[in-house]
Amino acid sequence: MRGMIGMDGSISVSDEETGLIQNMYPGIDGCSIHVQEMIRTEEEVFWKTADGEIYGSIGAETEKSVELLFELRNWQRKIHTFFFLYQAGIKVKGVYQAAERMCGDSGYYLLESLVEKGKIRSYGLCVLDYGTCALTIYSVMHDRYATIFELEPCAGAGGSGETELKLSCGARLEKTNGEQVAFAPVKLLVTDTVEEGLEQAAAEIGKNMNARLCMPPAYHWGSWYYCYHNFDMAQMREYLAGLKQFKPQIPIRYFQIDAGSFASAGDWLIMNERFQEGLETAFREIREAGCQPGIWLGPFMVGNRSRLYQEHPDWILYDCDGFPLRPWITDNEPKPWGYQDEEYYVLDTSHPDAMEYLRNIFATLRRWGAVMFKTDFMMWGLQDSSRVRRYTPGKTSVEYFRDFLQVVREAIGEESYWQGCTAPFLPFVGYADGMRIGGDIGSSWDGDFGPQNLLRCLTENNYANHNYYQTDPDSVMLRDFHIRLDEREIHSLALLAAVSGSCIYTSDPLHLLAEERRELFRFIQPDESRRKPSLPFLSEERPEIVMIHKEGGKGLVYILNRTEESLKETYTLEELGFSGEWKAFRFDTGEREELWKGRLVVELPPHGCRLLLLSTQEEICIDRTNLWKNLK
Repeated sequence: MRGMIGMDGSISVSDEETGLIQNMYPGIDGCSIHVQEMIRTEEEVFWKTADGEIYGSIGAETEKSVELLFELRNWQRKIHTFFFLYQAGIKVKGVYQAAERMCGDSGYYLLESLVEKGKIRSYGLCVLDYGTCALTIYSVMHDRYATIFELEPCAGAGGSGETELKLSCGARLEKTNGEQVAFAPVKLLVTDTVEEGLEQAAAEIGKNMNARLCMPPAYHWGSWYYCYHNFDMAQMREYLAGLKQFKPQIPIRYFQIDAGSFASAGDWLIMNERFQEGLETAFREIREAGCQPGIWLGPFMVGNRSRLYQEHPDWILYDCDGFPLRPWITDNEPKPWGYQDEEYYVLDTSHPDAMEYLRNIFATLRRWGAVMFKTDFMMWGLQDSSRVRRYTPGKTSVEYFRDFLQVVREAIGEESYWQGCTAPFLPFVGYADGMRIGGDIGSSWDGDFGPQNLLRCLTENNYANHNYYQTDPDSVMLRDFHIRLDEREIHSLALLAAVSGSCIYTSDPLHLLAEERRELFRFIQPDESRRKPSLPFLSEERPEIVMIHKEGGKGLVYILNRTEESLKETYTLEELGFSGEWKAFRFDTGEREELWKGRLVVELPPHGCRLLLLSTQEEICIDRTNLWKNLK
């Protein structure tokens, strides 16, 4: 690839065949820059404005990538967002949008779909699909500023009637900038496919930010999705005793107590009536039962009835008008977790005493025995610094957030497993071991807690899995009582979680389940390898999910019909990633799946799935004790 600076001072990027993005200029706070003077060479350009100088240059170039470098120099005015490129017009087949957080919008959109959707935002990276190649644009580091892409379809220039895309890419400074600001390199990477671009960019970002990929894949139990906030010591003892009765034992690693054990949000070490004997006792009994203790908390949450707020109202975050930030106002039904708090505030971690308070919370929980921490509502800690009053001002929201993450990791130790929830994806890289990517799952396919959000988020954040951390699709529903998911849906979602290579855990009382459901939980247990599927149809808008694993002479093919209609699809083995002579065998029957003219024909009912084992051998024996043994 090659970056070029034109006679007019604009930057263009092209590969050997295509002018990918032409005539790029910077922008500030939603406006083009007004240049008073411009100085250029072949590899760098200075734009002089009334507020200071903008420096741009062409950095490292390879056959497939080019880096762009930008700085603000002698800058006199604080700005919110600096756009490296602003409103660049491009013609593409489609784009890939990356979500900022759990449940966020992400995925591939054809240009026609974007016209209906309108302007979208992508965070950290985006991919432009030109049809013949894909261009991934990303910042190589995310430890100071949030990188934001704005993509907006509009009529092409000259009244041609063709739709083009207006692309802007910028860093959110949040009016914290000083006179000199140097940004992390912006990289443009050309690959054959969208998936390749996502994977390579995520791998580079993860490496630059020291992603934690050292912990074994998660396989655990958490109390929320069956007991919710009503879980108590008596139930804990019942469930632990139930786990000990299995022969062989179900090798659950973590046993996690979720929300509802504390007296009030913010008072994380003060227990309510459900855990009067204390967490230290609970953690000891979990260890004695053969599991490692885990705990939930929302570190930025402060209830108005909490002892924390009553004693330290100056520790919370205020808006620019001097009023407390109130992400939750709960003076009506329903009351979260049954607590009386009418308002919930945000702890200001720029206050040294508030930060030390949190350090002590996590250090104490670790000393009591917790080695798995699920921290929720983490987006509350990522407050735009231009819109709040911090006790110690001067940093961006990302910098404050990562200061907090560093304190927590020091308190819980490198040996602890940390799972982020309702959290910003990129600022957490280097600290989290696991990350929730979809919304809470429920007991039925329909409704607010149905799996539709999960189905979208799990596939569309696949690139983050085992590049940033292990992704978490949420709890696997296994119970055969108190549930409206049918047998087909239970199996489809359980196998989806397994094949995705994500966290595997449940909240169901395993000792009360039918034997076949417990065996399903054993079957989807992850092994010690970090496995992730390829998605052959990632850059298409299709009604089904297709995930592929291929190792040597064996492979797995998983197909899920996520629609309300019956589905019939035909696939060549080549488009699934298998070239040569392969045979397909069904997991549900163990029988060989005959190909039609070398093609795989799959018919699925609504919410149904098909799991196939492919092999170069004529006959195989399917292992039904664990999915991953079939690839060994």
